[in-house]
Amino acid sequence: MNLRRYRFFWMAVLLNLIGLLVLYSALQYRGKVVYQYLFERQLMWMVVAWVVFWITASVDYHYWKGVALVLYGISIALLVLVLLAGEVRYGAKRWLNLGGFVFQPSELAKVSYLLAVSYVASLKERFSWRWFGVLLGMTAVPFALIAKEPDLGTALVLLPIFLSLLLVWGVRLRWLIVSGLVSSGLLPIAWHFLKDYQRKRILVFLDPSRDPLGAGYTVLQSKIAIGSGGLWGKGYLSGTQNRFNFLPERHTDFIFSVLAEEWGAVGATLVILLFAYLVASAFDLALRSRDRFGRFLSVSAGTYIFVHAFVNIAMTCGYLPVVGLPLPFVSYGGTSLVVCYFLVGLLQSIDREVRRY
Repeated sequence: MNLRRYRFFWMAVLLNLIGLLVLYSALQYRGKVVYQYLFERQLMWMVVAWVVFWITASVDYHYWKGVALVLYGISIALLVLVLLAGEVRYGAKRWLNLGGFVFQPSELAKVSYLLAVSYVASLKERFSWRWFGVLLGMTAVPFALIAKEPDLGTALVLLPIFLSLLLVWGVRLRWLIVSGLVSSGLLPIAWHFLKDYQRKRILVFLDPSRDPLGAGYTVLQSKIAIGSGGLWGKGYLSGTQNRFNFLPERHTDFIFSVLAEEWGAVGATLVILLFAYLVASAFDLALRSRDRFGRFLSVSAGTYIFVHAFVNIAMTCGYLPVVGLPLPFVSYGGTSLVVCYFLVGLLQSIDREVRRY
C-alpha cells in the first residue's frame, strides 16, 4: 500500500493506536484495569470506524452533494428529539437511546452541518450578503439547539468552521476582524445568558484556586499531571495522578494529561505534531482541490480536527475553560471516533480525485 497515498488514514491510525495505549493506562487504578469493558468497547468502535473510513474513502465525495441537505434536516430533527426525549446525564440532555444504542446527536449534527454549508457555499462562486445570510441561518439553528442541551462547547465548534468557509469564500479579513470586535463587545450581555455552571467554569479558568476542591479540582490536577511528566515522562502505566485516581475524566476530556504525565513533553509534542501534520495536509489538499466543494470540505474537515485538538489540549493545560471536547482519535468515545474517521475518509476521497489530475 502506498503510504503517501493513504497518509490521512495512517495518521489517523497512528493517533488512534496512541489513544488506545493511553486509554488502557487511564482505565487503571492501583495497577489493575477497573474498566476493562470500556477498553473493549473502544476496540469495537475502532473497527466500526475503520469500516466507515473505507466506505467513505471509496465513495466519490461529490455524492455528498445530493444528501447534504437531507442529512442536515435529519440532524436538526434529532437535536429537537434529544431536547424532548433525550437521556439526562450530568445535568444535560445530550444523548438519545434508540433500543439500547446510545449516541450524541450533536456529534452527527456537526458533520451534517459541515457537509451542508460546504455544499451551499460551493453553489455561489463569489461571496454575497444574501448567501451569507443563508449560511448564517444554517449555523444559528444547530448552534441554538446544541447550546440548549446545554452543550455550549460543542455548539461553539460550528463557529470556526463557519469562519473558515467565509475566508475561503473570499470574505475580506477586515470584515471578520470588525465582526470579532463587535462580538467581543457583546460578551457582557452574553454572560447573563450563561448557566451557573458555565459561569463557574469561566471564573475557575481565570483563577482555579478559587475552588480547588470543586470546579477547579480537575484543572489543577491536570496541570500537576502534565508538569510532573517532565521531559521524558514517568513511564508507561506509571503516572501517579492517573493510577491513584487524582485526575477525573482522564479517559475522555483529560486523556492528554495522562499522556503528558507518562510520556512527558517528548510524547506530548509528538502527538501535537501529528495533529499539526494532519491539519496542514487537509489545508494543503484544499489548495490543490480542483472544485469548490472539495475545497470547502477539506477546509471544514481540517478546521474541525484542529479546533477539537487545540481546545482539548489547551483546556487540559489551563489555557482555556473546560468545555468537554474530546481529543480526536485519542479520547474514549465511539461517536467521536466514527465521526473523525468519516472526515478522514472524505479527505482521502478528495485526495484521490486530486491525484488523478
